[in-house]
Amino acid sequence: MEQPPFDPHRIDAIVFDVIGTLVDEEPAWQAAAARLASAAGLSESAGVSGSAGLADRWADALNDRMDAVIAGTAPWQPHRRLVAEAASAAISSLGGTANAATIALAEGVDREYRAWPEVAEATAALRCSRLVAGVSNGDLDSLARLANANAISWDVALSTSAVRTFKPDPDAYHYAIDELALDPARTLFVAAHPWDLRAAARHGFRTAYLARPGAERPTPTDRFDVEAPDLTALATLLA
Repeated sequence: MEQPPFDPHRIDAIVFDVIGTLVDEEPAWQAAAARLASAAGLSESAGVSGSAGLADRWADALNDRMDAVIAGTAPWQPHRRLVAEAASAAISSLGGTANAATIALAEGVDREYRAWPEVAEATAALRCSRLVAGVSNGDLDSLARLANANAISWDVALSTSAVRTFKPDPDAYHYAIDELALDPARTLFVAAHPWDLRAAARHGFRTAYLARPGAERPTPTDRFDVEAPDLTALATLLA
């Protein structure tokens, strides 16, 4: 069903994706990949940089594992466990050897994420007048640590681990709606990932795309209610 024209005054709640949207994971992954490559004995060979090649394969392997859980072809595991398994697989694919130390390093990469510069101030401002929540594929304890380390202001953080799946599985969005008693038509779902916003829109959420540096860009057919360069601009629009 087609949504009515977007009206900021009809938004009662804001739901944020976290990784990539509120925090920038790319520097942490690149730094971790460099340490992993060194620890695993990877070096530049066959035209592929050890750390750069590892970072790409690591991310791809993680996405493949989450997709398998969503498809029902693999059992659910905590996000950090999949991150570690993906790192091990990526290291092996490049001819390196993973050990307990490298796995522990991979599992802790989310502790290195840092919020985008405007996030603390903007989330605090948005929370003054609306319910603010985070919904993430990350584990709940990781979300708590991220909020504490980066002064992210929200009323609650939800992890898809509660329903043993990952976004964009429909169950992840149903969980947020049910757990917070949300009216999706009066809730703005904010993400830097078009795939996340497409899935949220299918569940009736209003959508806001944040054009974070390095993020995937919308396709010509994407129609999001709001597009903004950062949270400061979004908060101004919603004021």
